[in-house]
Amino acid sequence: MADVQRELTGGMVLAVAAVKIGRCSAALIIALWPMRPAVAQAALAESAPAQSVEMSPAGEYVHSEMELVAGIRLNKDGTFEYGLTVGSLDERAKGRWALAGGHIELTSDPRPIAPTITAARVDAAPGQPFAFRLLAPNGTDVPGVDFSIDFDIGDPLQDYTNGSAWRLPADETRTPRFVTFAMPTYHLRSPRMPLDARAGTIANFALIPNDFGVADLTGVVAEIAGDTLTLHRPEGTMRFRRSSVVRD
Repeated sequence: MADVQRELTGGMVLAVAAVKIGRCSAALIIALWPMRPAVAQAALAESAPAQSVEMSPAGEYVHSEMELVAGIRLNKDGTFEYGLTVGSLDERAKGRWALAGGHIELTSDPRPIAPTITAARVDAAPGQPFAFRLLAPNGTDVPGVDFSIDFDIGDPLQDYTNGSAWRLPADETRTPRFVTFAMPTYHLRSPRMPLDARAGTIANFALIPNDFGVADLTGVVAEIAGDTLTLHRPEGTMRFRRSSVVRD
């Protein structure tokens, strides 16, 4: 904006500001009345456009590659929503965000309760070798869960549940003592649970989902540079691009 100030007879000051509107220019008469030049300068200063304000981090950010799609939304009220899908993994989170020391800190609210696996009933299976099952709350077998069996001697056996009763290999002669289940993608690891591996029995274990698939992002830090949000998690770093600004 080009400012022009002219003092007329009788102490009258004409303060004019050239303002560009779109592709056109216009002369805006700020004041025309008897006043001192200093006052006119103050009026011009007040009429000048405000300095640019740094953009709020609030907005929607996305990340996509191959089979992975993720997004995080920072709302202006200080809450956030997060979601990720990759392969068979679906993850979500929500909570609060706050600026702290030049970065953003996330706090899950409420904090999710992690899934657990516990020992359940033992069923009779006359004439059958020992087996175990990992059951969902509806009684169906849960496939694809890693486990490790410790024996009375030697190295552990590592495998994963196959969606039905799992039995020892036919050539396995050692006695199972303990089993531990794990789902690394969901940060689930059961305690080391004892096995009573008697023939003619099926040991059942129960998967209690709780907040299955809900990530705890408490303490996770994000940094924003331009339109890029970088999320730092223990599992690794992920970069998101701003896709939109959250409106009021």
